[in-house]
Parts: sequence; C-alpha cells; structure tokens
Amino acid sequence: MGQLFLQHKNMENTIFTYEMTIKEFHLDTFGHVNNATYLQIYEEARWQFITEKGYGLQKILQTGLGPVIVEINMRFIKELRLREKITIHSQTGDYNGRIGTIKQWITDREGNICSDIALKVGLFDTRQRKLVEPTQEWLDAIK
Repeated sequence: MGQLFLQHKNMENTIFTYEMTIKEFHLDTFGHVNNATYLQIYEEARWQFITEKGYGLQKILQTGLGPVIVEINMRFIKELRLREKITIHSQTGDYNGRIGTIKQWITDREGNICSDIALKVGLFDTRQRKLVEPTQEWLDAIK
C-alpha cells in the first residue's frame, strides 16, 4: 500500500506525493504497466490526497458533491516495470468557474519522469446531476 506525503508548497498549490510499488496485477502481456492502468494509479493517488484532506467518500456521500474529470491528456515517457518503486505527484492548478486543473506525474527512484497527465476537473452534484461551482470546502481539500 502506498503512503501520502505532503512534500512542499511552491508558488502555486501543495504538491502531494504518493509512493507505491508496481505489482504483478499492474502489468500487461508486454511486462510493463498497461496504459489504462496508469489511469487507475493516478486515480488512487488523487483519492488518497483528497481523503487525507477530509474530502473522501464519506464527505461526498454526505454532501452529494464529488469530483469528476471532464478532460484528460496523458503522456507515456518511460515504461514502468514489475516491483519498480514510483512516486505519483499531484498538484491542483487554477479554477475558472466550474472547471479546475490538476497536474500529476510519476517519477521513478532516480526522479525521472515516467508519465504525466493534465486533467480538467469539476465538482459534480450527484442529486442535480450537473457541475456546480466549487465550494470552499472542496477548494481547501485540493490546494
């Protein structure tokens, strides 16, 4: 199981880091992480940091407001292989109206970037079934 660390703050928002080891179930027939599995790894890191900041599934069920992805742009730079220790970095960018950005990247032990992803996200009202303006509680959880 991975661990979450609050690494540091820079000029923008906090960079959250989540460490994990690539396991057998992450691999495809080529012996490296499958492209769809990268999405799961990135999602695991996002859930961890929002949960640690008090906006996990319990809060979402209570409020009826939770994060959704509206756009993804992902790059594969270096393959990830079995038992490789990696770090997933996550950082929220700006919010303009109902849409915000999150950048994530995976580094290996040596700090080399293996993949990166740019997301456009919003806060979804599960009762009204639409994007809503971000609440202060949500913004506090992701910054």
